[in-house]
Amino acid sequence: MIGFCYDLRKTLSSKFSRSELNRRTPENEGETLDVYVSVESIRVIAYVNFFIMVICAIILNKVLVTPKLADGNGTTCGPYNGRFGDEMGILPGDGFNVATGSHLVRLFGYNNICANWDYSPSREITAMIYPIFEYALLVYLFFEGVQAKLYFKKGWVSKTYYRVFKIFFVPMILGCAWFRMIFVCIAYERPDHHTAGFFCLQITLVMVAILNTYFIIDSKAEYAWLGGRKGTVNVAIIYIVLNLIISPIKLYLTANIVFLQAPAAWSLKNIFGSKAGQVVDNIWFVFNAVIPLLVGFLRSFSEPSLIIKVDCAPSAYSSADGAIIEKTEDVEKEEGAKVIKPVATPEAVASA
Repeated sequence: MIGFCYDLRKTLSSKFSRSELNRRTPENEGETLDVYVSVESIRVIAYVNFFIMVICAIILNKVLVTPKLADGNGTTCGPYNGRFGDEMGILPGDGFNVATGSHLVRLFGYNNICANWDYSPSREITAMIYPIFEYALLVYLFFEGVQAKLYFKKGWVSKTYYRVFKIFFVPMILGCAWFRMIFVCIAYERPDHHTAGFFCLQITLVMVAILNTYFIIDSKAEYAWLGGRKGTVNVAIIYIVLNLIISPIKLYLTANIVFLQAPAAWSLKNIFGSKAGQVVDNIWFVFNAVIPLLVGFLRSFSEPSLIIKVDCAPSAYSSADGAIIEKTEDVEKEEGAKVIKPVATPEAVASA
């Protein structure tokens, strides 16, 4: 099949040409386009877009969802199914306050960030906003892969880092893409399926945060205001260690919902006036959403950008009578290099 496609392309391209009149400025045909890509700037854009999505969802939830659900509609359909509401006195058909009686509050004891887009019409509208975060994060992961390959070829990162990045690259892509299932699987019908989408994004954000910090250590980056190389490494290691403490706990709690369809018992206990699960939730969010955003700002203004040169192969040209002229390279190649003979000096002439 590949051979057939190759032969077909070869045949069709041999019948393609552009009029020689298209060569408006032959002297510029050797020009290329330089594209400068700040990889960390793309990550900053992605995370900022995530917060934009969250802010929009919060507004939609307060303005469009909360008043609607509080009134009820006299049926037991959809969000009024009364699931998990027995202990709170919320029966099928009853209206409820999202802040204190959502399906997440009934199940977990508290609302997480997802509660803002769990109900219509916030769910549908937020799903339309979500691509500004998803696409930006996917673009970031792509260029992060390009950067990892380039740095490895230049010897600026180790083979170990490059191999680790390659192992986690596809899972990060899938985790970002599958987060969209949070808008497909409805929280008040299948909270386990709904949470699975968020579980994918959580894993992706943890991998991005850890790999990004590992890159700083492995590429031997130094920030003078952190105390040079030693200070930079110490701060990076402390961050990784703390993140590797909180993230497994957070992922364990999420996995309980996904695979066991129930929260861990200890996550429902009160700590400092909040549920233990909520405390873990907030700390995890700081380490994997807030701090990475700040690190992204720092790196985007500190580190060099990727430089991508864009060019295209020359086309075959056709003359006025329709005859196809062979493909033309840029003018310099077409005319050949000009040999400039050195001018003989008076001393050279005299000695001759």
